Order: sequence, then C-alpha cells, then structure tokens
Amino acid sequence: MHLTVNPGRTRKAAHARAASHPCHCDQHPALARLDGGVRELRSWAASGGVADGGSSGLALVEAVLAALGELLELPQAVAALHGGAALAACDGALDGFLVLADAYGTFGSALLALKESVAGLRGGARRGDGDTVAASLRARRRTEKELCRLAASMRHASRPAEATGNDVAYVMAEAAAAISAASEAIFSWCAAMSPADMSSSMAKTSPSSKWLPRLSLRVMPAAKKVLPETATATATALERLEDCIGELESGSEKVFRRLLQTRVSLLNIHNPL
Repeated sequence: MHLTVNPGRTRKAAHARAASHPCHCDQHPALARLDGGVRELRSWAASGGVADGGSSGLALVEAVLAALGELLELPQAVAALHGGAALAACDGALDGFLVLADAYGTFGSALLALKESVAGLRGGARRGDGDTVAASLRARRRTEKELCRLAASMRHASRPAEATGNDVAYVMAEAAAAISAASEAIFSWCAAMSPADMSSSMAKTSPSSKWLPRLSLRVMPAAKKVLPETATATATALERLEDCIGELESGSEKVFRRLLQTRVSLLNIHNPL
C-alpha cells in the first residue's frame, strides 16, 4: 500500500528516483520527510561529518527517528505494514531497533564512565596525583575498547535495505540501516575523543608522581610543582572534553528514548488490540 497523495509525476522524474532507490517517498509528506532525513544522515556519515562533533550526528539520528514516529502514526502506514511480507518486515524492524536501543543503552553507560575518567584526570592533574591520573587513564582505555566493540556491532547492521514494493517497509529498513551507519561513526569518534596531548603512553606513572608530560603537565625537579601555564591549558582542555561528553550524553538520551518509542509503535502495529 502506497501513501499516495500526488501520483502525477512525469516518467523522467520517476526514473531519476528509481535510480537511487525504489521508494516513492514524494507521494506523502511524512514519507518524504523520513526519506529526506535518511538521505541526510547517510550523507553525514559518508562525508565524515563526525569531525564536527558527535552531537551533530546524534541530532540527525533523533530527527530521523522523530520522522519515523510521525509516519508510524498514520493509519495508511499502519495498514501498509500488515500482512505477508510487510509483517515480516515489521518483525525485522523490531529486531533491528532492539539492537539499536541496546547499543544506545550501552553507549550512555560508556559516556558516563568516560566523563568520570576525565573528571579523575582533571582532579589528579590539579593535585599532581600521578596514581589518580594513571587509574583514570586505565579506566578511559577500558571505555575506549567498549566503544570500539560497540562501533563494530553497528557495522553489519548498516547495509542498505533491499528494494521492495512497500514504500513504508523500505524506508523504515533504510532508516534503521542509516542510523546504524551513523552510530558506528559516532561511537568510533567517541572512542578516540581526547585532548590533543592525551595518549595511552601517559599511563606510565611512578609512585613519586613523576608521570610523563603527555598531559601537557611538567613537574619541576626541585619544587615538584606543576607549571601554572601548562596546568591551566590542560585543565581547560579537560573541562572542554567534559562539556563535550555532557552534550553527547544529552543527545544519546534523546535518541535512546526515541528508539524505545519506535519499538512501542512497531509493537502496537504488530500486535493490535
């Protein structure tokens, strides 16, 4: 069942659309909004837009999920997902969005752990406490590995959807695939996120707090004090990192809630009262 509103298209326009994908998403505004959001999200992930920050990607993911939520409220869309292959597509979407919801639940926990490790770094650097810095760096590496595993789990789910005669089922599957692709980019970016001088080699710390200067801190041999200008620069970098993680947490929570809402909508369609 197509959500046909304006079927009067020229053969040339129809051919151009089919060259990209088979969805007639210009036939209904809700379907068109979702299709446009999916295209923008795919473009963002493919062009390396994550370099501008993971928060921008999370905002695009939320926008796609919001558009999908609007579509799934339409009686025509509900009808299009009933019976035969469409119902099987609904089953697949339920599984796909469950995987995404689980991933974002884990992502939220990882961001919290990352923020705590940065806070530990900042406190340890301020006090000149090498042991705290070392412990915080170890915690950060554990979180980095978790985020890398999370990114890898998104890779196999990011393949474009197969062509189908059902516009709603196709765009819904494309939305899940695009979200997975963008999520892989976001999770990978967060795994590498750090101040410029922060690296794993910083973890080599001695009990006397003479840890390596890779945190942009130097301990003066005699006074054992951190140079004020480098301490200020490092504190500023870590504060900015904490702020960035806070923005990611907020965006991640919004996406997680949208994913849960999407699953509820699909469950209601799959199992009507």
